[in-house]
Amino acid sequence: MRLQTRLRECRKQNGLTQQQVARRLNIDRSTYSYYETGKICPSINSISTLCEFYGMSIDEFLNGTDVSVSEKAAAKNAFSEIAASTEDEKKLLTCYRKLDSAQKEDFLISIIEIARQKD
Repeated sequence: MRLQTRLRECRKQNGLTQQQVARRLNIDRSTYSYYETGKICPSINSISTLCEFYGMSIDEFLNGTDVSVSEKAAAKNAFSEIAASTEDEKKLLTCYRKLDSAQKEDFLISIIEIARQKD
């Protein structure tokens, strides 16, 4: 699998935009777009950061291991738990809905990172 294909695949499987991933790498969206089209190659540091962000080893990333299998299972469990949400969880959702789209993107990136660190 080509690197640019893998970059796009991981991003889409995680429900992220190019802008969200570019922010995580501290680069312009256009630069990240060039990564996905193969016009330029990301640095080793960028690849390492992406692997950490997606919660996989460099080997898994480069060899095309499906990153979404465990996340899909977790999502199914999360949906079944929505009905049993605590008051704090309901407050969190209420606050989230008050954010603008840029704040929501930043929040989601942050919460995904926190959840991955816990795993």
